[in-house]
Amino acid sequence: MRINNPYGKVAFYPGCSLDGMGKPYDVSLALVAKDLGLEYEKIEDYNCCGALEVKNVNTMAGLLLPARNLSLARQMGADTVMSACPGCHYSLSRTHYYMTKYPKLREKVNAYLEKMGEKGYDMKLLMIHAVEFIYNTVGPEGVKARVKRSLNGLKVAPYYGCLYARPKQYILTGYMKIKDDPERPFFMDKLLEATGAEVVPFEAKTMCCGGPHVYSDINVALNLEARILKEARRNGAELLIVDCPLGGVAFETNMNKIAEIYGEDLRIPVVYFSQLLAFAFGHSPEEALLNANLTNPMTVLKRYL
Repeated sequence: MRINNPYGKVAFYPGCSLDGMGKPYDVSLALVAKDLGLEYEKIEDYNCCGALEVKNVNTMAGLLLPARNLSLARQMGADTVMSACPGCHYSLSRTHYYMTKYPKLREKVNAYLEKMGEKGYDMKLLMIHAVEFIYNTVGPEGVKARVKRSLNGLKVAPYYGCLYARPKQYILTGYMKIKDDPERPFFMDKLLEATGAEVVPFEAKTMCCGGPHVYSDINVALNLEARILKEARRNGAELLIVDCPLGGVAFETNMNKIAEIYGEDLRIPVVYFSQLLAFAFGHSPEEALLNANLTNPMTVLKRYL
C-alpha cells in the first residue's frame, strides 16, 4: 500500500474525551492506523485543550492550555499535531493562529510557559484532524484495499460537526489542498464509501449539535440534535457516523429524551468513523469496542458478521 506523508512526524493529542467516554474512538483509531501502516506518537502528560467555556472565562488560560500541548509536541520533535476531536482541533488551531498573528501575545504566552518549566512554542506545527490524516496519507483507495468485510448496502450519514472545518482562518480549510472544504466537507464521505457503504444526502453534516450547551441549556442542545437526527433518518441512514467525541456522547446520551420530547422515533445508532473502518477491516465488534456504544450499532451491523 502506497503511503503519502505530507505531515512529517505526527504527535497525537487525544484530549480529555478519548481517555474517557470516547475511549472506543481512541482504541479503534489505533487499530485503523496500524492496519494502514500509519504512525503517530501520543503526547504524554498533556492537559485539557481549554475548549468550550474556558476561553470565555479567562482569555489567557484559553490560550495557555493549548499552547502547553503544542510546546510538548515540539519537544517530541513533531511537525504535526493530530486531534480526533474537532473541539480540540479548533482550540489548538485557534491558539496557533493568535500566537502567529499577535507577536506581543506570543511573547506573553511563551513567558508563562517558561515560568511553568516548559519551552516556548516556536510556531512550527501544522494542526490536523484524524479524518484528514487518513484521507491525505492512504486515501480512499488505501482504505478500500484494506477492507475485508464489505459494508455494501449499509446507508450512513457522516456528521462532521461545526468545528471540523470552521472557522477556516483557524483550521485552514479552503486555504490548503490537504484541507477539507470549509462549507461542504467530503473527506469522511469518501473514506466511508471506500468500505462499500452508501453515504446518504445529508445537509445537516456541519450543523452544531449543541454539545457545549448540554449542561447550560439542555433544551437548546436537544433541539439542535433532533434536527440533525431527523435529517439523517429522513434520508434513510441506518447509522450516524461521527468524528467528534463530544457530539457522539451528546447524541447517545440524549437519544431517548429527543424521541420522547419531539414525538418521533429519531433513534439511530451512533458510531465513530474509525469504529466503522475497523469493523470493515475485519476487526470484531469487541476489538473495535462497538459493544461499548450506548446506542448499540450491532443491531444494524450484525448482518455483516
